[in-house]
Amino acid sequence: MKMYWRFAAMIATSTLVMFGLMYLNTYAFEHVFWSETRAWMALVMGATMAVIMLAYMLSMYKNTKVNIAIFAGAIAVFAGALWRCAARSASMTANICKR
Repeated sequence: MKMYWRFAAMIATSTLVMFGLMYLNTYAFEHVFWSETRAWMALVMGATMAVIMLAYMLSMYKNTKVNIAIFAGAIAVFAGALWRCAARSASMTANICKR
């Protein structure tokens, strides 16, 4: 079971690093501020990475029930985060168009 906690730590660390890396394309330090869209997109990438990494390392992780739970959880996080990102973008566009 310890290796599953290590897997979770790898995914969480990578997701946080990807969130931080998205700020590298910022022109000036003054433009760096909290971005909910970047957070949702980091979760999309983290969930995708969890599925891909677990699929490649499936022979190392023998507990079928936990593997299925990870796949299902990652798919749910992917769908939820993508939906929230799309809903946020749509609402922002609607607010801009109303002006």
